[in-house]
Amino acid sequence: MDLHYKQEVTVGALVLVAVGLFIAGTMWLSGRSFSTAPPVVIMFPDAATLKRGSPVRVSGVTMGTVESIVLEDVGKVRVAVSLSEQIQPKADATARLASIGLVGDVVVKLDPGKAAEPLGTRVIQGTVEQGFTDIGASLSEKAGAVLTGLSQIEYKRLADELTTTLVTFQQLARTYANTRTGPMADLTLTMESFRTLSARFDSTLASANIARAAESADSLMNHLSQLSGDARRTSQRLDSLLAKVNRGEGSLGRLVSDTAFYDNAQKTLRSLQEFVDDLRKHPGKLGVTVRVF
Repeated sequence: MDLHYKQEVTVGALVLVAVGLFIAGTMWLSGRSFSTAPPVVIMFPDAATLKRGSPVRVSGVTMGTVESIVLEDVGKVRVAVSLSEQIQPKADATARLASIGLVGDVVVKLDPGKAAEPLGTRVIQGTVEQGFTDIGASLSEKAGAVLTGLSQIEYKRLADELTTTLVTFQQLARTYANTRTGPMADLTLTMESFRTLSARFDSTLASANIARAAESADSLMNHLSQLSGDARRTSQRLDSLLAKVNRGEGSLGRLVSDTAFYDNAQKTLRSLQEFVDDLRKHPGKLGVTVRVF
């Protein structure tokens, strides 16, 4: 065989193997199997987010995939699944849709059953588990109901408090509106007393002799003015007298400014003191002559 022909055959075979591996890998990644067994039909009331290629798990292990999803009627969704040859469903087999993760994906959880009779062409009646979304909606409804109840309780308490406040305010208004026993009675008496006092003050001002009071005030101001003039003139004279004394004019000025007078006075006082001291020491020196007429 020609060498060039052998190389072409080898390359072609490798391409076919690669295509086969690619197809097998794609089917494996999509969850499809090569089983020749007929698909198992499950009837669900709701497909939720189930899609073609979703896994079918048995005891948590993926053992098949969803082949088709057909809506037959409201509340009837026909789902065909292909299973591994290892799984042989029985007559009492059950299936249910369960949510996985937080994004809302679902899987088919299959229980093959334990009956002796095989499933055959029977249709499995499936159920739908409550998922995270349903649980959240249920919790939201319950929380809404609780909040509504709390709001009603709070509104009732607020209404009771408002009613009590209005009743108290009405009682207070009636108390203040009573002109005999309430605060308005005291206010009325106070206003009457104020009117009486104002009338008496007006009569006192009317009876007062304003002209005489003004004349007396003018006379007092004149006297005060004269007294101020006399005090000013007396002050001027006293200043003139003190100026003369400071210049040594007059007797008082000489007495104040003459130092000789001060020295003589000092000497006289000193001599008198010496005489008194000597007289105390020698009282016999002073002769006393007594004459009898």
